[in-house]
Amino acid sequence: MQQLQPPSRPASRKGPVIATVAVLVVVALTALVAKGCQAVTGGPVGSTDDFRAYVRSTTKTGEDVYRGLSPAPRDATPYPTKEGSSSCVDDFGFDTGDTTRDQPAFTWSLEYATEAGYRSAVAGLARRWRKEGRDVEEIPAPGPGEKGAGLPGVSAAFGDGIEVSVRPGWYSGKPELRVEGRCFRYEDTYGDAYDYMDDDNGDGVVDDLERSDG
Repeated sequence: MQQLQPPSRPASRKGPVIATVAVLVVVALTALVAKGCQAVTGGPVGSTDDFRAYVRSTTKTGEDVYRGLSPAPRDATPYPTKEGSSSCVDDFGFDTGDTTRDQPAFTWSLEYATEAGYRSAVAGLARRWRKEGRDVEEIPAPGPGEKGAGLPGVSAAFGDGIEVSVRPGWYSGKPELRVEGRCFRYEDTYGDAYDYMDDDNGDGVVDDLERSDG
């Protein structure tokens, strides 16, 4: 009588599956480590032209919000005040050669005939931002005796590290619109041809007048 052989088992697929999972884990960890290193060093390094474009984008974001305020401020042709950043610095010596960093920030004064007009503009801005799907933060009004007492504020993120707020100024207590970009690392290939702190109107270009004023 012929002896029956037990059915053969299908080849195990655990080995290839485990190997594939291991590869994916290594790739994911490598990406996380690379991203973590970029975060520690201050982010990726762009070019001078990249930074010029970022300054223009930051400024335009603020100008668009200014022109969209309703009721509108008294000044129909806004001109911002440029600010530097004391926190956007290379504390650990990661920037070598021509690599430098700057953080664009601009402030517009908001002149309203009445506090009610300002409050209405803030409320309308918050409603519009929410309709646009933005994460809106309402800023409580300073209390009695503080600068800007009774004037609430609002802020929202606009992507690529750009944040906009309308609120009483920290020092003046008067209504202002502020736009702030992220700390931007770039290769300063133009040397002194483009210095953000001389770019008064935030258009990404330092003209002769701005250079002479600087």
